[in-house]
Amino acid sequence: MDQGLLTRIFDESTFSQALAEGKPPIPLFKDAIRHSQEVMDAHFRESLDAVTLVHARSWFMDQLLKHAWLQFFPANANNIALLAVGGYGRGELHPKSDIDILLLNADEEAFSANSDAMQGFITFMWDIKLDVGHGVRTIDDCKNEAAKDLTIATNLMETRTLIGADDLRETMRELTGPKHIWPSDEFFKAKWQEQQERHEKHHDTDYNLEPNIKKGLGGLRDIHTIVWVLERHFGSHELENLTKQGILTDFEYGMLHRCRDFLWQIRYALHMVTGREEDQILFDVQKEIADILGFKDSKKHSAVERMMHQYYRYSLALNELNDLLMLLFKELIIDSQREITIVPINEYFQRNNDYLEAKDPDLFTQTPNAMLEVFYYLASDSSLRGVRANTIRALRDCRHLIDDEYRTHPDNIRTFMAILRSKDHVTRELDRMLRYGILGQYIPEFGAIIGHMQHDLFHSYTVDQHSLRAIKFMRRLRYGTEKELFPLASKLIHNISKREILYLAALLHDVGKALPGEHEITGSEIAATFCAQHGLSQKDADLVVWLIRNHLLYSQTAQRIDLADPDAMHHFATQMGDRRHLDYLFIFSVADIYSTNKKLWTGWRAEQMRTLYSETLHLIRRGLDTPIDKDEWVKETQQAVIERLSEHGYSEEDVFEMWANPGDEYFLRESVDTLVWHALALFKHQDVNKPLVLIGDTSDKAFEGATQIFIHMKDQPHLFAAMTAALDQLHLNIQDARIITSANNNALDTYIVLDENGEPISEDIRLEKIQRTLEEALSHPEEFPQLIQRRTSRQLKQFEFKPVVNMSNDPFTKRSCLEVIAPDRPGLLARMGKLFMEYELSLETAKILTEGEKVDDIFYITDKNGDPISDPEFCRQLQSAVIEALTEQVELQASI
Repeated sequence: MDQGLLTRIFDESTFSQALAEGKPPIPLFKDAIRHSQEVMDAHFRESLDAVTLVHARSWFMDQLLKHAWLQFFPANANNIALLAVGGYGRGELHPKSDIDILLLNADEEAFSANSDAMQGFITFMWDIKLDVGHGVRTIDDCKNEAAKDLTIATNLMETRTLIGADDLRETMRELTGPKHIWPSDEFFKAKWQEQQERHEKHHDTDYNLEPNIKKGLGGLRDIHTIVWVLERHFGSHELENLTKQGILTDFEYGMLHRCRDFLWQIRYALHMVTGREEDQILFDVQKEIADILGFKDSKKHSAVERMMHQYYRYSLALNELNDLLMLLFKELIIDSQREITIVPINEYFQRNNDYLEAKDPDLFTQTPNAMLEVFYYLASDSSLRGVRANTIRALRDCRHLIDDEYRTHPDNIRTFMAILRSKDHVTRELDRMLRYGILGQYIPEFGAIIGHMQHDLFHSYTVDQHSLRAIKFMRRLRYGTEKELFPLASKLIHNISKREILYLAALLHDVGKALPGEHEITGSEIAATFCAQHGLSQKDADLVVWLIRNHLLYSQTAQRIDLADPDAMHHFATQMGDRRHLDYLFIFSVADIYSTNKKLWTGWRAEQMRTLYSETLHLIRRGLDTPIDKDEWVKETQQAVIERLSEHGYSEEDVFEMWANPGDEYFLRESVDTLVWHALALFKHQDVNKPLVLIGDTSDKAFEGATQIFIHMKDQPHLFAAMTAALDQLHLNIQDARIITSANNNALDTYIVLDENGEPISEDIRLEKIQRTLEEALSHPEEFPQLIQRRTSRQLKQFEFKPVVNMSNDPFTKRSCLEVIAPDRPGLLARMGKLFMEYELSLETAKILTEGEKVDDIFYITDKNGDPISDPEFCRQLQSAVIEALTEQVELQASI
């Protein structure tokens, strides 16, 4: 280590002299701690040398604790020792890492004799604000506790004597070593199980927005586990020694160090930025860490995306290496004690117990085509548990041989397509191909998206993991494990004759994200070439290409268009063309949404998706050349409602008088059940000066998965703003708003809402509160607060971009369409309502879509005469006003 740096961190001679001069120790120690951290933080910002600083902080803590120890114990104490334990015992301390120490006593007599001094030492640690994790034990205590607890046994393997009687540690190490407790085979099995459980726990989050740098797959804990196993079995934690013995290769040794060094850089910056021991790479500090580490924006990706991409690539490399080494240790530690059973598979491979193994270590050098066959046999044989370590190494060393000639070889094409068509284990083997570097090499365009994270709250996973998760979800649909939550998709998957078309489309649908241009267009072009090379019929290839090119169409249509609009529905049905395309795209879209972010899949979205499917299928079966007649639809709906209401004693004249000509849209948008529900409530509503608020029965199929709120009152300019403000304060998220005004100026407005967890409201107490709050707000809507003071989450506050506002006239509805893309903030809709009032605009429908950190809302509006807005200057002024108002809203929320 740089002696000059160490002296700047802690000038021991000056510190010792100050203590000798009798200066108060507590301020001296506190100042030393503060000064050391300032020096190390500054050095890190200049050099980014986390490796040096992690060891330097450990060195500093050694010196500090020795001086503290001598405040309470004699220098020649022979019945007690101060030990560094765990990460500190390894000599590794990040800025806010645990400082774990052990006060090791020779025996109970020593424990009793040292009791007061130990208490004084620990109290001193608190006084100087040093957060230590301390243990106080005898040698026998250590042996007994370690025998019962694997974690304690592991910690005691990583100890250093800081001061005191070092022979005590040597005795303790002997008694807690593999000759007495936790022999290496038992230790390995326990550690491997512990690792597998940890990986399983973090499996759903290891490639998400905020990965755990320590405990996630490919995290620092995996390196620790490798070192622990090596030390327990081979008696050395020095990886270099194991390389010399041939247990690790030079490549593996170098890769472990490169992975560790980069993860240490991230972790050091993470501790420095958060000011605490934090191992989750929190979304709201990622930008600051990327800036500290010197990452810059590129044309395609932001600095933080480039940093996280590098993090995921290192994590994936470490995960691959961990797989290989843990299998190697199993073979060396466990399998060496067992009888080996070799069963030939073919001329290239054999079964070694339950693992696949190449017969010849040079197989892939001589016959590169055999590399893909590894995964085909694993997918075909459920009894095979994996690949032998030597074969994994051979795959790694030869994967560079997969080139353009390899990719177009008929044998390799057949093998890859056979893997996709396998009955079982398709996703398991695609995932294994990804981990071993084969998938990215075989499909270079897929390799380019491995580890790519989009820095937003919409995409929960890296692009490659999202694609594999989509395939895995499709497989679960096939096996019926998602039937309860996804009944329609689970049914339709069995109508699909060639599921490999879906898998191939899922695998390739986002590969365009690594390239310039619209990713669905670029991806479809890549897919066209791939399909042609891989022998798909023109019909099947066209479907793969069509799915990728249109993979956003279904979900966007379900969220954006009015599903009760016959013209818009007919246009979408025409885009589908036939049921084959509709079925494939529905399944693909459900899988794409759910594997992007599970939180996006709400009951309301599910119902919108199902409704779009059923209505589109109806139109396809009816014939696309015979569009629905709107007038006929309205008359049929009205007649059905009148017949139902006649059962309650209301005549046709009563009904039409009550409706007061709300316009055709009311009957096109609402179901017969909903219209009857509205009518019965309106007939019973006596006080015309009081707003009517109805909260819908969510069992009504038209609103399954959401809560419907219907209001009826005299229309007022402040109405939409007051409603949205009230709903926001009630922590309700609007999904859809249908604004109707009758000929006698009565509002018949419907709001579809979900709670903050994306669920309909079911508790009676909360429903009553919602009704009371809305009745109060609507009694004087002009007085209801329109600026929301609710806090914005820490993650959302990271996104402050200028709102985007687009305007166009909708040819189907004869209305103007105002699209607003802006940061998601409380009060946004109330702001929009206020603007509509100021510009004398009528809102007819609002489609509300929140995608992570942003909203993409559609408002269908008209001028005060009910006509689309045609004046270009007026449109420009409105767009500018919306941008200004929503920018102010973001700035306001930043201060709350």
